[in-house]
Amino acid sequence: MVTILILHETTTHYTTPPVACRRLRARPYPRWKTFDKVSILNSLSSGDHALAKNFKPKSAKKPPSRHPTESKHPTPVIVTIHEVLVPLPKIPQREVVKVLSASDFARTLPFFHGYLPAFETVQLLTFAGDFLLRFVEENDKVRVILSVGLTFEQSSKLRDKQENERRGWKKVFMNEQKQEEGDGKRNTFNTLLESEPRVVDEKTVLVRHYIIEEDENGVSIDEEKYFPNLKCLLAYHLFGNLEEPQEFWLRNPVNRQYGSFRSSQIKILSILGCGAYGDVALADIAHPAFESTKAAIKTIKKNHPEKLELERKFLIEGRISTHLRHNNIVRTYGFCFDSSPIQLVLEFCAGGALSTYLATQSEKASNFYLTRICLDAARGVLYLHESKILHRDIAARNCLLDATGTAKLSDFGLSVKGLYYQMVQSENLPTKYLAPECLVDFAFNTQSDVYAFGHFVCQVFNRCQEPYPNLKNSEARKAIVAGQFPQVHSRAPEALRVYVESSLFAYHPIYRPPMYRVVEYLNKVVRGLKEDFPGEECQMEFENSKMLNSLQPSVPKENVFELVEPSTATQSPPTEVPDQ
Repeated sequence: MVTILILHETTTHYTTPPVACRRLRARPYPRWKTFDKVSILNSLSSGDHALAKNFKPKSAKKPPSRHPTESKHPTPVIVTIHEVLVPLPKIPQREVVKVLSASDFARTLPFFHGYLPAFETVQLLTFAGDFLLRFVEENDKVRVILSVGLTFEQSSKLRDKQENERRGWKKVFMNEQKQEEGDGKRNTFNTLLESEPRVVDEKTVLVRHYIIEEDENGVSIDEEKYFPNLKCLLAYHLFGNLEEPQEFWLRNPVNRQYGSFRSSQIKILSILGCGAYGDVALADIAHPAFESTKAAIKTIKKNHPEKLELERKFLIEGRISTHLRHNNIVRTYGFCFDSSPIQLVLEFCAGGALSTYLATQSEKASNFYLTRICLDAARGVLYLHESKILHRDIAARNCLLDATGTAKLSDFGLSVKGLYYQMVQSENLPTKYLAPECLVDFAFNTQSDVYAFGHFVCQVFNRCQEPYPNLKNSEARKAIVAGQFPQVHSRAPEALRVYVESSLFAYHPIYRPPMYRVVEYLNKVVRGLKEDFPGEECQMEFENSKMLNSLQPSVPKENVFELVEPSTATQSPPTEVPDQ
């Protein structure tokens, strides 16, 4: 008997044997034979009627013979219909891991501040444990610096100083005093007093900078303990055991501040102007918090011999002007520290430099528009004084025009916070624009800005001519100290000319009006011009549209800066002053 085994998933089913096999189950199945007509007749004659009765006219195939040692019942045949397919495990290929250097890994971190100068880190690291990463370019090689805020106790220099103070003795010599108390006298003798240990203020932070060294041994900051990479070094100082004595610990990473741009977000389009110290370019800005798509990028020349000093003034200018918001002040959006030299992102003024406009198109401009320019600049100076900022360099070269022709003050390189400033070291100053007290006492206040604004009015009506054009800087200084000043051009309104020469150019600061008085007076002059010449306002708009269609880059600045040393103060006015 042949049994067919069918495997369906996990269940085994046996098929029912054929009908012929069921009938022959009662007795052993006879050996297979091949029947033909002769055998059938012989069988019938022998009386094998049963076989003849069950015979069907169909030839039967002889199954394979059974092995003599096999059992009586044949081995069932297993037929597999469904198979369980198990996917072969894929052998993972070894990925090529790119090992980042310390500088490349630092660029990917949010608390990386690019080429941020060291003195700027004091403004960011305000608590002990604050830290950031930055770059320093040394001998054409980029070094990674870890700047950390430490307390006085953590500073090695101050710790050694305090230790010496605790070990030493401080002699305090007190004069012998005799005091009568009743019948007796008490003498006070010289006494030795031990110095008390200084109380350490935990909130006071000293910023320390660690150079991250990278060589074949790994990454280290002390060349004693090495780590595989910068990531492991930061993790050790961030999550290390606090019980172990460490020189410092890292607690709070200081991320980039608002107004910090990436170099990938700035695309330079064209150069707007070039100067002795740097360039100004037009750029597209792709920043999520940026209001406009265009901005002006101001940079310092990379190979300038005074690059470090210029960068310091560059940053001071940006820090002062970043928080200023006024219609007559060029807005400063922020910095880009990713590249060296650093970049300053400013508001783009489509009208270009005021000095360019005055030198090329001021003859066609109306008195109304030129007076409006003076009023715009005066409002900007007033806003600075209300914000307790001295500009110290008010001139037409530091003023820009936007698309509507509105004048905006810019260039805060010499600006200082406060309403009074006393020079203590030498500076490069625009000598011909300074007030007499700036050259005699080296003192700056709001009235010295008012004096410089008088030169600004003269430039507006005189095609941007510098003061004292026929005198050298040294000769101009003598003329200013002697009380001489330039005359306003005759094309200016008569009332404005008299006001500038009698009030703004007053020798003593107390006789000069405050800036809000100057704004009030210019408002009256503008209203008077508008009433007397109503058609000049339309002429101003026409000139603006013509100006915008022929934009020109800024003209190079005149060489008006001179090194002024405070040691030459308190000089007396000369007896003879050369004629202008």
